[in-house]
Amino acid sequence: MRLRPVALPNLPWGTPAPVDLYMLQEKELSLLFRSQQSLSPESYGEICKQSDRLYYDRDAQVNWQSLVDSNLTSILQTPLATEAKAAVAYGSAARKTQEIFQEFNEAGYAQAEDTVLALNNLMDEPNALESFFQLTIHDYYTYTHSVHVYLYSMLLTRAVIGGDNTAFLKDLGVGYLLHDIGKKDISTDILNKKGKLNDEEWAIIKKHPLVGYDLLVKISGKISEEVAQIVLQHHEKCDGNGYPRNLKESEIGRYGKICAVADVYDALTTRRSYKEALSKMAAFTIMQDSKGHFDHQLLARFIRLAVPFAE
Repeated sequence: MRLRPVALPNLPWGTPAPVDLYMLQEKELSLLFRSQQSLSPESYGEICKQSDRLYYDRDAQVNWQSLVDSNLTSILQTPLATEAKAAVAYGSAARKTQEIFQEFNEAGYAQAEDTVLALNNLMDEPNALESFFQLTIHDYYTYTHSVHVYLYSMLLTRAVIGGDNTAFLKDLGVGYLLHDIGKKDISTDILNKKGKLNDEEWAIIKKHPLVGYDLLVKISGKISEEVAQIVLQHHEKCDGNGYPRNLKESEIGRYGKICAVADVYDALTTRRSYKEALSKMAAFTIMQDSKGHFDHQLLARFIRLAVPFAE
């Protein structure tokens, strides 16, 4: 039998296995789950101790990612360990965000709402935030950046306003996840340019908050003032030197300020085509030294929250 691997977080735990699944150890193959046998969430921990993947017949036609994405809510309601749920949810959120950016429409907006609701619910579990922080990758992609900004922003938002208002937190989460939707049609030549942007390229970049706002209004029909703050204001600076409107301190909404902190933190701690990733502690130092950029109280709160998860 010719085998193909599937990573544990890409398995739809709690649902029937679509094919026979095997474990491979020291060239010994053992059948772990038969086709249609439930993928027991309780067995995840034991499997993890021995391998990070299972194997199946490479001739079988299985779309594992689709199975996970379509069953995400039920998977997150199983007894699966929190760190496993976080890995499943993170991968699913990144895939769904990539799809949303490729073709943004009503279905994509609804998908963003479902994804955020699932992630928000998971955040109530002990150790969920620590698990998410460990998953944030060091390479920058627009869609993973969006997921990271959502996670960091929601960490700070929940600390500031609490985690009880489910509907409001869902709306804010969609705003954080889609804060860069205005970049969806910007050329990667501009987004990943190694050298300094010329005036024309910089003008295009500076339009993305307004473009993103218009897209969200067009697709959703309307968005709340708080979500508008996130999309329109995440590049504004408290000293008035941001864009697109050069707003100052009190003119910038709370959630725009929160997103600004999360956005820069992720930009600093991920690897880009033109720079290496900084350590989390180095990023904190740079942000603290950026006088006039951030709301200093929100930045200080974020650092206190994030330090326990920093390496």
